[in-house]
Formats: sequence, C-alpha cells, structure tokens
Amino acid sequence: MMARDPAQDTSDYRKDETRLWLSVLDVYNYIYPEVNRQLKERTGISVSKFDVLAQLDRYPDGLSMGELSARLKVSNGNVSGLVNRLRKDELVDKSMSADDRRSFVAVLTPAGRQRFKEAAAIHADVLAKCFLHLDAENLAETIAMLKSIIKKPGGKVHTDHG
Repeated sequence: MMARDPAQDTSDYRKDETRLWLSVLDVYNYIYPEVNRQLKERTGISVSKFDVLAQLDRYPDGLSMGELSARLKVSNGNVSGLVNRLRKDELVDKSMSADDRRSFVAVLTPAGRQRFKEAAAIHADVLAKCFLHLDAENLAETIAMLKSIIKKPGGKVHTDHG
C-alpha cells in the first residue's frame, strides 16, 4: 500500500476518513458493551478485570505492576486499583519483587486462573457471535487493514496482540 500526500486529499476523502473513524467507534460500541455485560453477568468480572487476568495468565510467574501497566496501556494507578480489587476477590496475589524490592509482582491465584478460564470461554463466545457473518478470509483482511492504520514508519505495528 502506497502512502498518500495529505495535502492532496479532497474534501470527499476527508469525509471518508471521518466515516471510517465513526465506523471504528460503532464497532467498538457494538462489541465492548456486550462483552462487558456478558462477563459481568456470567462471571462477575468486567472487561478491565478480564484484561488483567488475561495478561497474568500469559505469565505464570507474574508481572510487575509496571509491566502490567505497560501491557494494558493504562496508568500505574489504574493497574494498582484493578489489582487491589482482584486481590479482594481473591483472584490475584501481589507480593514484593525478589529482583527489585521497590516494585510489586502480581500473579494469578488458582481461583483467578479458574475464573479467567471461564471468562475466556465467554469472551470467545461473544466475539464469535459478533463476527459470525465474517469468514476466515474476511477476518484476516479486516485485521490486516486495521493493522495498516497503526503501522509506524519502518513497518512496526503499534500493538501488543499480534
């Protein structure tokens, strides 16, 4: 795909860019609330908590609060609040890092691992229903197109999920 010169863009092209942006928001506003509702109703956890559990599930030895914050692309304060609520729910443990006594490491508890497993199945089911009308080729094309939007100069895609 060739880069275009924004100075050469027409008014119609600018309108199409706005339509694309609004379409991305529509997709987000269609999927996110449904995933959040289903997770809360069926497991008692929000998408935000699910995201923390998902990251910790990928790292059985746990993640520092800073690493977790970076992976989730949220502030340290936000992560601390989420982890503290998950600790209260007995889904996550937090302990001082053996490598750096100034930082803490969060790790899934056995109950957290089980709850994540249940929530991941629900998450996958909701997404499958949302994307039911797309075949494998459509999914791959859509992923590629969306990634092309966030591609940085030099070819690196600005995302953590593949």
